[in-house]
Amino acid sequence: MTFTLSNQRPAVLDPVHLLPVTGAYDPLPAIRETLVEPLFEPLPNRTVSLLDDQNQPLAPDDILPIFLQTLHGTVDAKAESSIKDLLSQGLISYSTQGTLLANEMFANQAGASQKLPAPGTPGLLSYSAATDVAPGAKALLASQAPQDEAGFFASLAYTFSPETLGFWFLSESSYEDFRVWFDQQVQTLAPGLPADTLNLLQKFHALTLTGLTESLILRKNDSDELQDSSFARVLVHLLMQYVQMQSGAQPLPREAGILPFVVTELFLPRTLVLVNVEHHARTSATKVEQEWRIINMALNAPVKVLNMNQLSKLTALPRAVAKAAAQAANTKSNALAVTGRAAKVKFRKQAPSSVDILSGLTRALKRMKEVNRSQNIFKKTKASFVKANRRDPRDFNKPGKMTSQHFLPDLHVYVDTSGSISEVNYQESVIMLIRLAKKLNINLYFNSFSHVMSQEVLLHTANKSVSEIWREFQKIPKVNGGTEYEQIWRYINASSRRSQQLSLVISDFEWRARSQRVPHPQNLYYAPCGSMDWDRIVHHAKSFTKSVEHIEPAIASRLIGVVA
Repeated sequence: MTFTLSNQRPAVLDPVHLLPVTGAYDPLPAIRETLVEPLFEPLPNRTVSLLDDQNQPLAPDDILPIFLQTLHGTVDAKAESSIKDLLSQGLISYSTQGTLLANEMFANQAGASQKLPAPGTPGLLSYSAATDVAPGAKALLASQAPQDEAGFFASLAYTFSPETLGFWFLSESSYEDFRVWFDQQVQTLAPGLPADTLNLLQKFHALTLTGLTESLILRKNDSDELQDSSFARVLVHLLMQYVQMQSGAQPLPREAGILPFVVTELFLPRTLVLVNVEHHARTSATKVEQEWRIINMALNAPVKVLNMNQLSKLTALPRAVAKAAAQAANTKSNALAVTGRAAKVKFRKQAPSSVDILSGLTRALKRMKEVNRSQNIFKKTKASFVKANRRDPRDFNKPGKMTSQHFLPDLHVYVDTSGSISEVNYQESVIMLIRLAKKLNINLYFNSFSHVMSQEVLLHTANKSVSEIWREFQKIPKVNGGTEYEQIWRYINASSRRSQQLSLVISDFEWRARSQRVPHPQNLYYAPCGSMDWDRIVHHAKSFTKSVEHIEPAIASRLIGVVA
């Protein structure tokens, strides 16, 4: 849906809002007031007109459900397009370029106000702590001006894309001032607070901000900590109140502010990150990147268990893992730009042959480096004077031949066996896979998956017929249920061995990515199932690519046999 907006005063969305700490937890009025109502503020002596593509007038209550469709956690391409179109018309600063989601509208607004290209914009490589975060922190430290607040927020959001709610404090001293104010507020509220809430608030007051960040888990899910005067509700309310007070403290410079990385966390935060601006300005870029990498690892970890008598720190486990492993894996590949051929997506009009799939896999293998050991063995022969010539061993002017053994990455295949895949589809896909393995003359690793994944199996194809290998496949247990790709991403990322393999998902693409940015494996590709309606495959592949673009901008280039 596209919109036509007229007689509207271009707006700047303000994320600061106050939700009551008692009563039913209902963020909808705050969402309406924060996101929708600014788009209906008229020019002087005018009435705002908002029309849809059928020239039907729309009211704020018509727009709110479309906003909510972009906040469900799964990417809705139609709602995304509609809201981005509306925001680009109604906000002073908003960019439709790049791969930012509507859920990241505040980051988009901040970056556009500073003329920063959005992540995924063609020609843009990536943002980094050295070139963007540190200069942004220094600028904010020097002036505390609103434009520098926006610049610092955008630099963090564009570089690290954390799905959390953040608050920044200018320095340790600024945070100490907040602690004094916070203690006064808690003492005032104490008579009406539950014992568990008061206990956690006192423990929060004891926290210091001597490092780059401090982070907490507030909720284990969206239905947790919603009761009257819960710790999460009171803490976020007080932080918002303090930022609101700072905003009205003119002409004094602001020493605290909000970092609304995503809208979903703004109105119902599961986690909280406190940021020390001065330390971001003066600490090495390597330490800053490592800090936020640990935060993102913690955010992507499984559901955490909360203890009502103890503060749950978000990064406690990842920090321990990082300390043991020395450094976390680098996940910056998602920030790479989409340019050239990868940016021009054209889907095939007919299903690919096995030759098309083979050529696509071969191209992918050629782009990968050799490994120390694998099931994918090949030999190289080269001329060398170190070895005598076989035909004339006494002639030292004729080189001999040396043959050496080399290893290309293993092929690891994940076959979709969810409810939408029939037995015929499965058999067709597996037989195609067997023929590919025999042509490549390799053994292969195999998993079936739905919303769960089977155990990994190594299948030997050497000196066996297609029918013999198929009978072995039939002995492997298959899982069934829904479709879930994200488990494959996590499974591959969890192992350096699997990360080096050429991984191939064979599926019907009937899956949509969440808004959360789980790192996409560098060597993972996708191919279509056999014996399925091609128009249906293309339809789901288009929706799949649109939903994953914010995670892997070049996802279309990973579709083997689907993209022309």
